[in-house]
Amino acid sequence: MSLALKRPSIRLILGVAVFIIVFFMTSCSTLRVGAAPAQEEPLAAKVNGQPIPLAVLDKEVNRRLEGIRFVGDAIPQDLNAFRAMVLDTMIQQMLIEQAAQLQGIEVPDADLDVEINLMIEIAGSRENWLLQLQADRLTEEEFRAVLRSALITQKMRDLVTASACVGVEQIHARHILVADETTATVIRDQIIAGADFAGLAKQFSLDVTTRDIGGDLGWFVRGQLLQLPVEESAFAQDINSVSVPVKTELGYHIVQTLERASDRPVDQEMCYRLSEASFEAWLNELLTQAQIERFI
Repeated sequence: MSLALKRPSIRLILGVAVFIIVFFMTSCSTLRVGAAPAQEEPLAAKVNGQPIPLAVLDKEVNRRLEGIRFVGDAIPQDLNAFRAMVLDTMIQQMLIEQAAQLQGIEVPDADLDVEINLMIEIAGSRENWLLQLQADRLTEEEFRAVLRSALITQKMRDLVTASACVGVEQIHARHILVADETTATVIRDQIIAGADFAGLAKQFSLDVTTRDIGGDLGWFVRGQLLQLPVEESAFAQDINSVSVPVKTELGYHIVQTLERASDRPVDQEMCYRLSEASFEAWLNELLTQAQIERFI
C-alpha cells in the first residue's frame, strides 16, 4: 500500500515561461486598466466598474479553442461552461491588475523590449517571431499589451508572496500505520514502555513509503500532509510525545513529533507550495471584496 502522504505540486509557476502568459491574459489591449469600450458596446462583465467587452471575451474564447484544436485535444462539450471559465480567468486578471495599479506597479517599455528580443532570439529571427504571433492571431501591439500585463502580474505575485516562506512553522515527525485501533494501542503502549519506534514501524507499519525508514515523514508545514488528522496531531503535541491512535481513512496512526522549527530554511518545493497558497488566498480575498457584475 502506497500512501503518498505528502501533497504533490499542482500548479504552474506564473510567469516562468513567456509563452504561458496567454493563459492568464486576454489577447486585446482593451483589458488594460483604465480602458473603456465604445458606447453601448455589449459587455460580458464589470469588475469594480471596469468593463470587460463581450467581443473581447469571445475573441479569447475562440483563440483558446483554436489552441485546443491545434494540439489535438478534445473540444469541451459544454461550451457555455468553457466560456464562463474563460471569463472567470479574465475577471481574476483584471483584479490583479487593479491591485497592481494601486501599488504603483508598472512595466516600462524597455523591460518589454528585453523579453521580446529574447523571444526573437529563440525564434531565430524577427520574421519567425511575427509568424508565431500571426498563428496565435495576435498583432505585435496586442502581444506587447499581453506581455506587459503578464509581467505586472508577476511583479504583483512577487510582492504578495514575499514573506510566504519566512518564519514558517515546520514539524519533523514519524508515524506507524496499522489497520485497527487495538493494534495501534498495543504498539503505542510498547513505545511508551521504551520500545524502539523505528523498529516497530519497520515491523508493523502498513505505509510502504515510510516504514523502511522507521516511519519518518520528514519535515513538513501545515497543509502539506494528505492525512489532515496526522498533521494536526503532529503540530499539536510536544516534542517526543507519542499520540493516541489517530484515525484516518487509511487506518490508525501512532504519531511522534520529533522536532519543531520556525527558523529552518524552507526547501524549494515547500516554498513554492506556500507561495501558491499565499497568492491564492490573496486573490480569493480580492474576489470576495470586489464588485463583480456578470452579464452572460
